[in-house]
Amino acid sequence: MWGDSEGAYSLISSDDLSKCLYQTTGPAHIPYNDSRWQQLLLHYDRLVHLHSATLSTHDDVVGTACAQCAKYSATSSNLAALTLHISRMLRDLQSDLEHYSNNNNNNEGGDGKHRITIIGKARATCGALNLLRLLSHETIVQACDSAKAQDTTNTTTNNQDGANYYSEQPTAAGNDTNYLLKESFTYRSRQSTGSGDQENDAAVQIISSMMLFLSTVGKTTTAAATTAATNTPEIISIPEIYDVIVQILSLLLVLLSTQLYQPMVSSAEAAESEIPHGNFFLDKFMEYSSWQRQNYRTQQQHDNGAINEPMAVLSSCLTWLVDRPAPPRRSIASHYVELTKAVAHQMTDLVLSNDGMYEDSCIVMAAAPKNEHNDASSSTSALPLQTTSNDKTHNLTTVALGTDDSVALSSKGHISGDVSSLKRRSIVLQPIRSILLLSSTVLLLPIRLVRLAFTVLGRKQHAILSGDVSKDDHSLFQQIQINCEKSSWNKTNNILLLTDSPIADLSTALILLVTNNYRAQSVNGRNALRNPFRVELASLNDTRWGKDVATRQSDSSLLPLSSTVGDSQAMSLSINFESLFEAFGRICHTELGALTLYTMLLSSPIFAESVAARSDLDLVIIPLLRSLYFSSVMKHDKLLQKKGTGGQKTPFQMLSQTDKPYRSQSQLYVILILLLIFSQDPSFGRDSFRRVSIPAVQWYKERQIKAISLGSMILVVLLRVITFNLNMLHDEFLLSNCIAVLLNLSPHIVQLHKYVATRITFVTISCFKRYLVLLAENGGIPEEEGDLSSPLGMHGEACRTFLQLIKHSARPRCVEDNLHLVYALLVEQRDIQKICQHASMKQGDLAPIIDLIQRANNIIEQHGTGRSAAEAMQTLKLHSAELKSESSGDNRGRTSSADSVTSEATDLGNLTFTYEEEADPEVFFVPYLWDVIVGALTTSTLEWSREKILVFPLNEDTETLPHVNGTSNTVEKTEFDNTPDVKRQLLPKLSLAASNYNLLTLDLDVSLASKG
Repeated sequence: MWGDSEGAYSLISSDDLSKCLYQTTGPAHIPYNDSRWQQLLLHYDRLVHLHSATLSTHDDVVGTACAQCAKYSATSSNLAALTLHISRMLRDLQSDLEHYSNNNNNNEGGDGKHRITIIGKARATCGALNLLRLLSHETIVQACDSAKAQDTTNTTTNNQDGANYYSEQPTAAGNDTNYLLKESFTYRSRQSTGSGDQENDAAVQIISSMMLFLSTVGKTTTAAATTAATNTPEIISIPEIYDVIVQILSLLLVLLSTQLYQPMVSSAEAAESEIPHGNFFLDKFMEYSSWQRQNYRTQQQHDNGAINEPMAVLSSCLTWLVDRPAPPRRSIASHYVELTKAVAHQMTDLVLSNDGMYEDSCIVMAAAPKNEHNDASSSTSALPLQTTSNDKTHNLTTVALGTDDSVALSSKGHISGDVSSLKRRSIVLQPIRSILLLSSTVLLLPIRLVRLAFTVLGRKQHAILSGDVSKDDHSLFQQIQINCEKSSWNKTNNILLLTDSPIADLSTALILLVTNNYRAQSVNGRNALRNPFRVELASLNDTRWGKDVATRQSDSSLLPLSSTVGDSQAMSLSINFESLFEAFGRICHTELGALTLYTMLLSSPIFAESVAARSDLDLVIIPLLRSLYFSSVMKHDKLLQKKGTGGQKTPFQMLSQTDKPYRSQSQLYVILILLLIFSQDPSFGRDSFRRVSIPAVQWYKERQIKAISLGSMILVVLLRVITFNLNMLHDEFLLSNCIAVLLNLSPHIVQLHKYVATRITFVTISCFKRYLVLLAENGGIPEEEGDLSSPLGMHGEACRTFLQLIKHSARPRCVEDNLHLVYALLVEQRDIQKICQHASMKQGDLAPIIDLIQRANNIIEQHGTGRSAAEAMQTLKLHSAELKSESSGDNRGRTSSADSVTSEATDLGNLTFTYEEEADPEVFFVPYLWDVIVGALTTSTLEWSREKILVFPLNEDTETLPHVNGTSNTVEKTEFDNTPDVKRQLLPKLSLAASNYNLLTLDLDVSLASKG
């Protein structure tokens, strides 16, 4: 890892870098050409390692500089000057990269001096970008906070030199935020030429420079990928260039975070109210992208070298999503990637599942391992602790960085005791000491990763420390606890994301941010600003089909219609759909992956059609089911009752913030919406039960499942989710989606797996028994038809859905292929008959189930030779034609072909539940996306002001930190003043944004009421 991390950590006020920081962030104006800017940027080796939050006992130089910058940047123009310098550095580096790449493509060979120059410029640029990110973030937070607190007209009377730059503004908070940030990022030279001060918009300059850089790197990456066998082109393989890309993407997320620190206002709401929503950089980014795209279209005929930057940025991001280039050795990004893996390995007793991924929601792999045989036994820590005994007086602990270095981790005051004697389990039970091994003054562990290790990973242990704790260790723990309280760390749901490609994940988040904002098509009869990125995605083509494929969408397609129309006149965005689909198979188990898949299906009609035509949808369905499976774990009370003290079952624990098996409930919504989108295509239902077979499901724990159809696997997981929801969540929206998917699949259920058949009957009986209890508690008064707002209504609706599922699976033309279900009904016939005869279950519609059980009983009694399950199944198989003919009547009894099952779906009526996106989907997806970025994607890499977040609701309960010597450390999570308003605003719209269905049902009135 390059740079001076120890120097950045030990920064004090008397240091030369500190003096430069204080001067350039102070109230005095420093001209753009002043030499102090050069002096500051020459400290790039330490600038690149600066963090805004540490446990350092030294002066908080970074915090002081950030606070000064936020206070004085609007009047001093110093932040704008720094931004202009970095824009120039980016364009200079971009020009050198383009020249270097052209030389390589022309087989002229890489110039060694040129490469060294690029590395030097990249290091300086990387340090400057990190500094700009820290200063910009604090400025944005203070601007949003000041605008929120301001109740009167924003006039500045004590401005001194900057007084003439302020004017009266409306009192709208959004407009005030825009005004404050505009002043901070507008450079005004004090060296007037006589006609007034010279102004320069630094915000547009930095946005254009970053977009041009990403476009150039993406273009060289694509060109190299077509000529080389490796997925890591030479440009990306330069550690400093990779770090620059990471810093650019991180800075873009920070600049767009004006949305994070304000209440959610969609583009449609802002346009209708004609009040600016205060998303200064988002507006600049979209306006510049729209202008640049339009400018490209006008210049295309005259300038062959013109670049459509929005399309080029999207192309770069999609290419990185597909290729997932790993960070090169010695890069800072590689250091953090390996460090997070080491924390996960050293601090927990969680092991990898047979599929190579963690089962717990607190540790998520950003991409599934390519090697299917990767398991816990073969995986090793990326940063294994190694002990050498060359020094007899002290054992030196080193760590392998994934580079050519072996960094010493032991230093004075950081390790207490003999670390060589710590065994694997001892390190698991002593995360504090394990952190110390990974956080010496040489290898610094960011405080955000330390907090994550304690609050997320440490809580999985019964106790953090066993035995005596040294004063140094206990003091460190107290510092971390205080830091967690100050930073409101537990206000968000944080997990540890183990990424293999930081630029792939960061670029994916950027795609989602720019495509899920500015969705309004028209407002009050006027055309709104078209989202240029969504327009480009609407024209996305498959590179295997050629570049001249016109945008089209079949009228018969059941996938959601895109809300935008692409432009086919100019060259359109293209990517290999096969590679893109395979990439989704590796990442869609994550929240980012599922959101990206949803966005691509809704915004790109050609990609949606290509997905619908595939016969291997299990590549993306199985990872989605895996996430649903581990997100629906029901935990029982740990204190089991002693034998003889009672026969009651162990009660379920109420889900707390630390015990819930998922990070965000919105993840479950998105996964179920994706399943609904797939299931609304009839061909998916047919193929999932007849053509797609899964040899083995490694992550399913209750039973070893082999040779199961994809459809059967979907059913068994949805049954689990429904059970979890009825017992734990009581979420009607979640239940509605599960019901919709089940009923979409019900006409196509054939060859049902025997385990799934057993589960259907068991869950139906269990649900009905609970329904009877709730009905008795309600005084015997049944729920209102379609009511899903109460546990009684939810259980009743679930029971009716299960019965309809059974009836459709055992209809005449399917009964021969679902004999396992027939046998399961025979085993539980008493309970099933009681359910079917209950008044609330619509007795008349369920008569075929009772008749089928009676006929199956008669066959067993007349032809059965034994009482075992195998003999009963054999009897049913031998006489299935008799069972079928007796249950179907003259007309249907003569048809037995496989196609008849599909054709009979029309006899059942149109049972298709189709998904339609809400008119204003931003209200749900944008807050959820920011929740994912803060709580999952950047938890260990970026620092956010969690207590100031307003776009999504924060946690309000209490959080118990890990125990120290048996003592519980409870942090009271106070309720911020804005939080109730945010929740009242968002929660109803959260469900409405994804709950608009066109429902055509038969024999079952399914009410899909919106949540709230």
